[in-house]
Amino acid sequence: MKYTYLFPYEKIHQGSRIVIYGAGDVGQEYMQQMELTRYCEVVAFVDRAFDKYMPMIVPIYPVEKIRELDFDYVVLAFKMGAHVRAVTKVLLSMDVKAEKIIYMEPRREVVVLLSTGECARERKLDFAYLHDGISIALKYGPGLGDAIVKKKFFTELVGMAPSCQIDIYSPGATGIISSMYSDQENLNSVIDDGGALYASQKSQYDVAFTVAFMLDVDGLKFDRLNDVAPDFARKMKKLQESVRAYNLPAMGVTTRYVHFNRMKFLGLNYYSYLNHTGVFDIRDHDVHIPLNPDFGAEYEKLALPKRYITVNYGGGVDASGNNNSIAKDWPLSHMERFVGLFKHKYPEIEVVQVGSAGTAKISGADRYFLGESLELVKYILKGSLLHIDKEGGLVHLATQLGTKCIVCFGPTQEEFFGYPENINLKVGNCHGCHCLYDGFDVCARGMEKPECMWSITPEIVMEKVAELEVFSDHD
Repeated sequence: MKYTYLFPYEKIHQGSRIVIYGAGDVGQEYMQQMELTRYCEVVAFVDRAFDKYMPMIVPIYPVEKIRELDFDYVVLAFKMGAHVRAVTKVLLSMDVKAEKIIYMEPRREVVVLLSTGECARERKLDFAYLHDGISIALKYGPGLGDAIVKKKFFTELVGMAPSCQIDIYSPGATGIISSMYSDQENLNSVIDDGGALYASQKSQYDVAFTVAFMLDVDGLKFDRLNDVAPDFARKMKKLQESVRAYNLPAMGVTTRYVHFNRMKFLGLNYYSYLNHTGVFDIRDHDVHIPLNPDFGAEYEKLALPKRYITVNYGGGVDASGNNNSIAKDWPLSHMERFVGLFKHKYPEIEVVQVGSAGTAKISGADRYFLGESLELVKYILKGSLLHIDKEGGLVHLATQLGTKCIVCFGPTQEEFFGYPENINLKVGNCHGCHCLYDGFDVCARGMEKPECMWSITPEIVMEKVAELEVFSDHD
């Protein structure tokens, strides 16, 4: 087994109790190495986006939880060093001693000798390449919105190769992907993986992709494909050549900012950006969201009124009120002020908050459904008159379910991420800096209260609500 992100053994005493900061690719590689070597005891993961991950063999907590944990070291699991200074500052403010904070720059690939545990896991998995026909591997991230948007690429591949079998590798999002893709017969397996397993298996597939805001073609068996599906083989070869010529790595950060601006000039978005390769001709953003009938009955039991709106406040703010928000969050104070204004004007319409279990409750909402099953949330969003949120996963879900959204845009680019049928709010002249710097979750101007989001006042949102026909019978 080869690891780019080898655990920092030389910096940590054997037998230590560690907390891994970051539950993504690097963190999960570290976790796998600890399972194999038993070098350290992993107490927990902490992650700003802790609520996006499915349960693992150790708990995943919000960052603030670190105050309550007993550990010897915090190991920072980042692909790039750009976040280290800011995270170290946060940890020091939580009374974590500097000598307990460990970070190791990515190394060249290192062969890990103790790979028997990983091999045993591989033998248990049902890989698509073990079956007849064309095998495809897709490497995803953990996000809900990303899983929804990438389904468009998935279905495009199926359209080109109807008999293909596809495996999706993702860190912690197996439940999300299984829920969103349950209607896809060509989905073979969803594999919980931080990247190490994909790296070891991608060469076994006929074609393998890393799918982020951009695309990398990680493997292509052209000769084999050309024997069984020559038209598909030619398209994949052209795609590979176009991606190489585009010359931006899918897993880069600041390169994404270049990508977003290229797409702006081409008039392409998150769904259609692959049209630039000449292989695809994606003209819409329609993605089918399957609904589980069993949860339709559960939804009816909630006895929600016929007229309600949904709101979400995300970004990892836990119920204790400790703010771990990111630059694209619409401020909690603004959301609560909006709810008050809305209830004053439309007292007969309920405000329903949806979101993750650790999210702070929005004062003034009528009902709270936090940490509920994604299958149930689908029905709640589908029945909503309107969903109000920052740009994020629930907006993608609600929109695909046919629910109109008011979306507060700040750092993320409306041209790339927005839906024309929604009300996409931008105020002022400062927005669209997402991925301009490696620290993509912070304001590019270093503002603790990013102007782009704080300038979207509750009154502005209320004005947009009042313009909608669904609320006009009140006036």
